[in-house]
Amino acid sequence: MRILALDIGGTNIRSAIVQKTKLIDYRKTPTPRKQKEIISKLFEIVGSYGKVDVICVSTAGFERNGKIVNSLNNDMDGARLRMILERRFRKKIFIMNDAKCAALAEFHFGAGKGKRNFVLLTLGSGIGGAAIVDGRLCLGRGGGLEVGSMRIQDGKIFEYWASGSASVRLAREAGMNEITSLELEHKADAGDKSARGIYDKVGYYLGLGIANLVYLFDPEVVVIGGGFSRVRHIYPTMEKTFRELYGLNPKPRIVKAKFGDDAGLIGAALLVKEHG
Repeated sequence: MRILALDIGGTNIRSAIVQKTKLIDYRKTPTPRKQKEIISKLFEIVGSYGKVDVICVSTAGFERNGKIVNSLNNDMDGARLRMILERRFRKKIFIMNDAKCAALAEFHFGAGKGKRNFVLLTLGSGIGGAAIVDGRLCLGRGGGLEVGSMRIQDGKIFEYWASGSASVRLAREAGMNEITSLELEHKADAGDKSARGIYDKVGYYLGLGIANLVYLFDPEVVVIGGGFSRVRHIYPTMEKTFRELYGLNPKPRIVKAKFGDDAGLIGAALLVKEHG
């Protein structure tokens, strides 16, 4: 079976033909700003792969009543994506939240393999979340584990304080005008104390959020993935804060995801097995 997977993020649309963990003809395209442009780009991407048997989509937000909702980092809210793709391509369409797709990839092939209970966070423009509970993906009514929307401090949500976008906003508020995410990381790598202070602040809020999630789910491990997870400076304060705020023992390990940014594609393809 020729499975085409798409991962629609806030920054990029990733695509590939997926065979287990093998990504064939992998591509990465900037995500357009407007919904119509995103859909047009999806048509272009899917059409360029030729004959496929099924289309699997990993997306920010989730599907409810036929529409994408709570897609905070791109303009897909309200889109009837399944119907749009089915009508255009006449193929079976699977759609799942991107963090849940990542959790499936890590559960079957990665950092969660052999674990029956773990929590996963995807750190990027925002924060996604998923949990495997007793060996099954926790779904709720489809929108469970939208952890980026948890209220953390001053009425602001988790990803306001602890995402890649948060690090850039905090840096600019601290006087690093017009700095980009990559520039901030390079400054911290070079030993800049102000840049490292920003990552300490982000790490604190990550540790706080993780402590709350571990109290809720009692996982064996906490898996950290997504593009922003590459920034090594967030981890010391994150680990320290988590250990200070989570009072039970044994404490679960915090581990890096095996598949990084590609987890959404690998997990999306697994939807055929999970729900086909």
